[in-house]
Amino acid sequence: MSKLTVTLPDDLHAQIRQELEAQGITTGQFIEMVVTKYFTKSKEGENNMATRTIAFQVSEELYQRIKEYLNRYQEVYGRKLTQREFMLQLIEDALSEAEDEFEAAVATEEESPEAEEGLDSEPDTGEADESNASEDDSGESPEGDSEYDESDIPETTAE
Repeated sequence: MSKLTVTLPDDLHAQIRQELEAQGITTGQFIEMVVTKYFTKSKEGENNMATRTIAFQVSEELYQRIKEYLNRYQEVYGRKLTQREFMLQLIEDALSEAEDEFEAAVATEEESPEAEEGLDSEPDTGEADESNASEDDSGESPEGDSEYDESDIPETTAE
């Protein structure tokens, strides 16, 4: 670990102090967060991109699991991973995986029509198979007539 000393205008130092109190973090954590954000943004090209907010709710159980993961990450790697960084990485990984799947599906579809052309060797004569023409999927005729009608069933009474 290295130390860094800076000279700041009083008004900027006051703003930093207010932010530290509001976030409940140390000066070192704040400086690390700001510097990390600066270098991460320039690598990702976010400086020139408009940003949008995505907000969603999660169960208390999932929230606690995320917090536990972030705490463990800090213990293991010696650096704080913010919720934002964590969620962005998850989203980017999922989108990257989905894009790969889409590309594979499109490649499969492009190959598929050529293979299917050889399968349709019987010409379509326009005649339908009439063996099941009068029945639909339920086994009843289209008119709704069934083998038994409710009025044909004799009523029984308990004695």
